[in-house]
Amino acid sequence: MKRCEVCNKLADNGTKYCQKCGTAFKYDPKVTPFSETRIILGVLILAIVGLVISNAIPQPLPDPTQCSRTSYRRFRNIANDYYRESKNVLRAEMIMTRELSELRILKNEAEALPVPACLEPAKTALVEYLDDFYYIALFSVWGSFRASGAKMESAAGHWESLNAHLDLIDACAPNCP
Repeated sequence: MKRCEVCNKLADNGTKYCQKCGTAFKYDPKVTPFSETRIILGVLILAIVGLVISNAIPQPLPDPTQCSRTSYRRFRNIANDYYRESKNVLRAEMIMTRELSELRILKNEAEALPVPACLEPAKTALVEYLDDFYYIALFSVWGSFRASGAKMESAAGHWESLNAHLDLIDACAPNCP
C-alpha cells in the first residue's frame, strides 16, 4: 500500500493516480510491480495449482488386513450401493434372466470383496442378504409370492444384522479386535 502525499489516502501499490484527488503517484520500481492484487492473484493461482496436483496424485488404498475408519466407510458405501442396485432390479416391470444374473453378479462381487477381519461378519451378512434378494426375484418370476415374502423377511433380518455389525465397528474403529 502507498499513501497519497496530498490527501493522505491509502491506495494499492499498482495504482498510478489517487482515487480521491487524482494526484499522480511517484514511480518506485521496487514497489509498483508488486501490487496487493497481483500478490493475492499469484497466491491464489499457486494454491489452485497445488490443489490440482495433490488431487491428481492417487491416494494409497487402505490395507485390507487392518481395521480402520477408511475400510469401514468404504465397506459401508459398497454395501449401500449394493442395496440400491438390488432394489433397482426389483423395480423393473418384468424380471428376466438378465436381472437375475445382475443380482448373482452382485453377490459374487460381494463374496470376492477383500475386507479386514473385523468386517468379516458384516460381509457375511451382506452376502446372505444378496443371496436372499436373488431368491426373492427368482420366486417372483415363478409367481411364488409366499416364498418370496418369506425370503423378504430373511433378507430384512440379514440387512439388520449387517447394520448391527457396522454399528459395532463404527463404535470401536480403528482398534477393533
